Amino acid sequence: MFNGTFGCRFCLNDGIDMNKLLLVISVLILNACAQLQHGQMQPVKQIGLKDNIYFTTCAGAVEGWPDCYEKASLTCNKNFVVISKEDNGRGTKRDFTFQCKQ
Repeated sequence: MFNGTFGCRFCLNDGIDMNKLLLVISVLILNACAQLQHGQMQPVKQIGLKDNIYFTTCAGAVEGWPDCYEKASLTCNKNFVVISKEDNGRGTKRDFTFQCKQ
């Protein structure tokens, strides 16, 4: 097909080459996927000052339940009790509350 202005076979009305557009979109999508696989680990927050209770989340493609246990272990020098674990079954929400033993 001939676009009389630019002579491009696969051009949009304003002369943008479709192959270049698809290449840019593909690069952006691949970059987004790479960011998800190398995402940031969620922090541990202290929610009970007197009784050493902490909360963290280990959701998504980046973290799983073993990561929650590892965070608790590091926070409490391997001496903790799990208070609650909540999971929505899809892996998009994993909430973990724990208490450091004295």
